[in-house]
Amino acid sequence: MAAASEAPPLALLRQIPLFAELHDDALTQLARRCVSRAVPAGHVLFTTGEESRGLYMIESGRVRIYRTDPAGREQVLHIEGPGRTVAELPLFDGGAYPASAVTIDDSRLVFLPRADFEYLYRSQPDIAQAVIRALGRRLRHLVHLTETLAFRDVAARLAMLLAGYAERAGTPTRAGVEIELDRTQEEIAHEIGTARESVSRAMKQLRRKGLIKALDHNRVLIPDVSRLRALLPGEGEG
Repeated sequence: MAAASEAPPLALLRQIPLFAELHDDALTQLARRCVSRAVPAGHVLFTTGEESRGLYMIESGRVRIYRTDPAGREQVLHIEGPGRTVAELPLFDGGAYPASAVTIDDSRLVFLPRADFEYLYRSQPDIAQAVIRALGRRLRHLVHLTETLAFRDVAARLAMLLAGYAERAGTPTRAGVEIELDRTQEEIAHEIGTARESVSRAMKQLRRKGLIKALDHNRVLIPDVSRLRALLPGEGEG
């Protein structure tokens, strides 16, 4: 990583779901223990099995979290963007990183060392409670992701992914919720465990059914997020 710079602004920490419920005093204490660093695209933050060093928060850019099977095939678990955290689980169980992470773009990351996080977690009840709730939400997401990959067809997987984007970072409008796809179809294919061509076909299927509408550039309109999320296996085929 590049040399560390000043601590992150409180506005950034308020965007992080892990710390969004904290009061200003707790956020100020947290900010004092963080450092912000510029990281080039393609920089490996950590690999599966490495000892946890701390928590990464994304100020700008994107990070891909993935696992690699014995045959060398990569399964993308998440692609995280600004306002998201990376590698929070090992901070609690004391274990190694369960996956690898690499920057997709030139990024600015905020790093909180493990020892500082443990001190805040143990000394600040508000931080401990907020973190527990955030981890619960992440666990629910992972369980849902496992179910989606195992039992749903490609169109249904894509629908669930787009619904998740809309709920996390969508812009509500009178016509629905607009999202900006900040990744390629190849990256989306890795994330939902399929091929790029299958993502292209699934996009067309969702448009035909009126579940999404393509706007200019990379923007997509979702008229009804709940209807998109409710897509059942087999409904995307045809």
